[in-house]
Amino acid sequence: MSSAENMQSLAEEEYSYDVVPYPSHPFRQSHPERLATVGHLFGMKPAPLESCRVLEIGCAAGGNLIPMAEMFPDSTYLGVDLSKKQIDSGLQNISALGLTNIELKQMDCADIDDSMGKFDYIICHGVFSWVATDVQDKILAVCQNHLSENGIAYISYNTYPGWHFRGMIRDMMTFHVRNLTDANRQIHQARALLEFLAKSVSSDKGAYGAMLNNELQLIRKQSDNYLFHEHLEKENQPLYFYEFCERARDYALQYLGESQLSTMWIGNFPKEVAETLERIAPEIVEREQYADFVRNRTFRQTLICHKDVKISRALRLESLEGAYVSGYLDEQVKPGEQPQPGQPKTFVNPRTQQTMATQDPLIHSLVQQLREAFPRAVSFEDLFQATLDKLVDGVIADATKIEALKRSLGANVIHMAVSGIVELQYSPSQFTTEIPEFPKTTAVARMQAVSTNRLTNCRHDSVTVDDLSRHMVPLMDGTRNRVQLAEELQRLVDEGKLVIHQKGEKKEDISMDLVLQGAIDEVLTRLTRLSMFCAS
Repeated sequence: MSSAENMQSLAEEEYSYDVVPYPSHPFRQSHPERLATVGHLFGMKPAPLESCRVLEIGCAAGGNLIPMAEMFPDSTYLGVDLSKKQIDSGLQNISALGLTNIELKQMDCADIDDSMGKFDYIICHGVFSWVATDVQDKILAVCQNHLSENGIAYISYNTYPGWHFRGMIRDMMTFHVRNLTDANRQIHQARALLEFLAKSVSSDKGAYGAMLNNELQLIRKQSDNYLFHEHLEKENQPLYFYEFCERARDYALQYLGESQLSTMWIGNFPKEVAETLERIAPEIVEREQYADFVRNRTFRQTLICHKDVKISRALRLESLEGAYVSGYLDEQVKPGEQPQPGQPKTFVNPRTQQTMATQDPLIHSLVQQLREAFPRAVSFEDLFQATLDKLVDGVIADATKIEALKRSLGANVIHMAVSGIVELQYSPSQFTTEIPEFPKTTAVARMQAVSTNRLTNCRHDSVTVDDLSRHMVPLMDGTRNRVQLAEELQRLVDEGKLVIHQKGEKKEDISMDLVLQGAIDEVLTRLTRLSMFCAS
């Protein structure tokens, strides 16, 4: 592609995102906390979150970067994007929040130069597959030239083999809307085509019908902006995982791992499959590629670093130095079955659906500790000390047995982390699980709550809150206690902005003060569970 053609392509891309802006939300899987965790486990020394430099390519309106900038004021953040409309929106929010450690620029990533320096973390989410090959090369060149010595880059992209069929659906839709220029009409007609195809090809008519209808069910749940940018953009270039790694090697970069660590663990496969993968593909890239063949994978969130960084995938106790652990595990009990002392217990992570069976009472104790702290992460050292405290037979006097116990507990924690049962991180949680006397949410959440019930919490997740909580969040800036919040709630009721209903009782039979205090307590409890309150 010539330089002029490339600029025309970039202009078209910019225009499409101005016409149909892509929602700017936090992506927890791209947070430097996740990147640093994988780096620590595999022997790197990533920059601490409290003092690092972060670059995001394709930052949209900064919905991913701005919450980071508020949570870590001593780190610096730069976002670049081609969409003027989205950059302007992000700059307005930054100004309103008074943040001074973040900058958003409307620019082509090819214009990132030496004056911008090095970055400890580079994020490129939802961009790589949706730009031309030469722009992909520029993204990799930025990683090569601007990652710090121990820097880590996150790049997400569509993958084969899973995207072969999805790409066929995309081809049908782009053919159908090829003569339309209005984005809304393109979206409407693309959905209409999918409905027509699903009705015309019954799901019980072989593999084609089943796959077509399955795809329709997936797309039906997606927003219009997702459909437009995922399926109707001019560029959408999936590639095989091994091809991505080869491209990265051309820029002196190497594969580190996946942001979602559990996707790398072949123990999630049936035993025979895992053994075969280890036998035919002992090298990590090759093994990951064969795993994609088995899974029919469609999407990856890959981490890369400089090729000369020494990586060790032999996870051991030392990997947990400075680590924190979080997770909530439900105990699985069959109907009518009574748990017996000394018998194995089966635990499941409700979010990942990963299970673990163990009869080790110390692991049972660890699970209980994590439950009590959830969603806050507990340091591995504190978990180990609590384990020691449960010993009553004098074992703690034997240094050799203490070390053996620590290694055993560490091996179990690592196994639970790589299998998706618990999560690891290498910085303390930025939120509290106790209801504060003077509740304080982030300024980002308070701003969001003015116009939406979709808020960013202190774990860098998007969470949905009820209408009452949304009205209360803007008031929770750390200056009001329960009584003062109730007074503000009364004001909202008096102004007709809120109506408080008390279930099961007539309004005239109860004290309004009690109703308001009860409502405040419920809101505070819900927001605490959603990790909305800052740790300090």
